[in-house]
Amino acid sequence: MEKENRIASALITIDKDSMDIPVVNSVLHEFSPYIIARQGLSLPSKRFNIITIILESQLNTINSFAGKIGQIKGANIKVLIEKNI
Repeated sequence: MEKENRIASALITIDKDSMDIPVVNSVLHEFSPYIIARQGLSLPSKRFNIITIILESQLNTINSFAGKIGQIKGANIKVLIEKNI
């Protein structure tokens, strides 16, 4: 049975003072074949940056992406996965 791709939206926040911003960029690069949209937003009045990501991939790949980002100090992630595409 072939696994089907899902669409997921991820919201990532990163502390501006975090030394791990390059690590986040490395993970984004690793998963770039599955990223269909990316938007970064810097909020001068806040202590964090926001990155929104749209992914199309199998569920285990989406979960792996979220897990790797979630392990990075100074980064938080929330993922919404579409049930029907």
